[in-house]
Order: sequence, then structure tokens, then C-alpha cells
Amino acid sequence: MKSTRLFATIAIAASATIGLTACDPPMPPEVQAAVAEMSYTCVDGNIVVSSPENMYDVVWGWSDGLAYSCVDPEPVMTFEATTDTTVSADSEISSYPSTCSAKQTVPVAVDAGVLVFNLPEVGSLNVSAQNMAGILSGSITNWSQLASDNPGYELPNLPIAVFPEADTIALKAVVDFLELSSSASDKELIVEGVPTPNIDQYGLLEYGQVAVVPYSYSVSLGLYPAAIFLELDEESGEPSVAVPDLEGIQSGASQFAITKTDSGISVKVDPRITPSAASGFVAPNPYQAVYPVNYYTCNSDTLVPRAVGKFILRLDQQGSLGGYNYAPLAENIRIESLFSISKGLPTPTPTPTE
Repeated sequence: MKSTRLFATIAIAASATIGLTACDPPMPPEVQAAVAEMSYTCVDGNIVVSSPENMYDVVWGWSDGLAYSCVDPEPVMTFEATTDTTVSADSEISSYPSTCSAKQTVPVAVDAGVLVFNLPEVGSLNVSAQNMAGILSGSITNWSQLASDNPGYELPNLPIAVFPEADTIALKAVVDFLELSSSASDKELIVEGVPTPNIDQYGLLEYGQVAVVPYSYSVSLGLYPAAIFLELDEESGEPSVAVPDLEGIQSGASQFAITKTDSGISVKVDPRITPSAASGFVAPNPYQAVYPVNYYTCNSDTLVPRAVGKFILRLDQQGSLGGYNYAPLAENIRIESLFSISKGLPTPTPTPTE
């Protein structure tokens, strides 16, 4: 009940597969990936995919795209997107650990922990890792103490108020970054991690207040995230910073080190990995407080959850993420996720040549 439907021609795959026959050795990974990009796998059935409320729009978009792809005469494959946590789902999409006993886990998107601020007279703000640790531990208490991170700008003599609740995963990403940069404070944090906090409360930050939120929250609410101050550029005298925008986050995510197991893959930032730019040009300073949004399969009685995951990981579906406040995966991570989730599904192969 499974079939593979070709709908595009990719030059790299075509050129790489010239001369292959049924007796040739297995295709190298990059060729397999290129061939996989030309196809998607349809499996008869419908499943339920759960996600957090703030991801519903992008997940629904994937569902809508699939509804136009796996249609008669192909096997008809669909999935229903839900944010109802009481529903028994066949797959889950979340930055949090799965609520089911996950059969397979792969990253599908990237988010980041960011420090947002409400200081209307300051258009942009830089905060060094050391000062960020000080703010979150309560040792940096006034905006004027950040003057060295913002040369040429006058910051007000005003107390810094820290919103007491932060998204658990976003806060962990920030703390992990502080540890990577040898800036973690030995003092107890004055902010508490809360699982899936109410996003609306961060839209009500008081004047002079900061909060740690997911990047996706900050874009959705129109909040201003602080850049990480690194150093002063010797030539220009301007601050060198890591900016938490899509390019900076993708640069940071390109430093993910991959761990592969039989049940999927996991990733963690390794600053020793040279960052790369999604566009192929020079990578911006990597914003390293990043973390994956994962796809979990919860139902192994059918191949539909895997086939849906494969559809989501196609390059054209990844391209929609930026419009929904998430960063796409780095290409090497996406390919590894694609291979992992495709286990058990038919592998598209080129037509043998004579």
C-alpha cells in the first residue's frame, strides 16, 4: 500500500545517478538525499499529530500541503493537527520531551532562548554573556551597568526587573550557552523555568523589565531580543555581536553535533564546529543558545507517522519555517533526520540504465 511519487527533477541527483545500474554499489549519502528530494512517500491512512499552540499554524500548513500531495490515485495519506494534549496522538512535534513512549525522534526545526527587554528608548541592546549571567542571577541590577556592552549609547539609570518565569527549554538553552562561554554564575537564578508558560504574559512586560523566552515567542509578540556582545572590532571599533535572528540562529544550529542511535538522532551545540551560512556565504557570528524542535513517532503499528515525518523534512516544507518564527535545520542535520525517519519506508531509486 505504499508508493513513491516523483514530482520534480533535481539536477544534482540526475547527474549523480547517470550510469547507475541495479548491480551498482549503494549510492553515497549525498546522492541518496538528492534522489529523496525528488520524491515523497505516500502511505494509506490518517494520523493525529500534536504540537504546542504556538506551532499550530506551521503544523497545519504541513498538513494542508500533504493533503494536496498524497491524493488519489496515489495512496491517500493525511494527518490532523491538534494542540489538545488529552488526545492520543500518533506523532508529536515539540521542543519538550515526548509525552508518549517515542519510537523515533528526529529534529525538524530550530528555536532559541533569547533575553527580551522593554526599553523603548533603546532600539537595540547588546549584553555580554557575563552580564547576562549577572542579570539572571541578580548581580546586575541596573541598565547603566550594561554601558560597556553598548559603546556609543547611553543607557538609563534604571533598575532591571527580571520576569520570574521563563520557558524551561529556552532557559536551559541560555544557561547551557553561558556554560559554554565560561560565564555561568555560581549564584542561584532569580528566574524559574516553567514548562510551556502562557505566551501572552510576555506581551505585558513592564518598562525596564527583561524575560527569557523562546525566539519564536519573541517574534510572535514583536518583542526585542538582546544580541550577545562578543568584543569590539579592532578595525572598526564597532561591537561584534551574535544576533538572535534567523541567520544568527541558523549559524548557531550549524554547530550542532549529532548523536545517532537506533531510535533517532539528537543534537547539541559544539563550539569547536566551524559555523556555516545557510546561504553559502560567510556565516554570521553564531547565536549559540539554540535547541531543536523534535518530531516524535508514537505509533509503530503503521508507517504513516514515518512517512509524515519524511514529508515535513523535505526541503520545500522546511522553507516555510522562517515565516512561522522558527529556523530550518542545517542541511547536514536535515539529511540525517531524513534518513533516520525513513527507516522502513521504500527508498526512491533512479531507473537503471543500460
